Amino acid sequence: MPVIPESSDFPSVLKKGENESQNKPNEESQKASAKDFLSKGPHIPDNMPPKASKEELEARMKELNK
Repeated sequence: MPVIPESSDFPSVLKKGENESQNKPNEESQKASAKDFLSKGPHIPDNMPPKASKEELEARMKELNK
């Protein structure tokens, strides 16, 4: 059965000649700075599986490819 969305699910439509700052005077617009885009590097999880040897990996590969 289809779900009919409520009118509150959609953003309000701006009237001609209005902008968002007129609609919401209490909210300050925030622009992204260069600091927001800096990478902190790859995330390495703490619960990594134990390291397997090359021979174990090759044996598993052969087993799975049968």
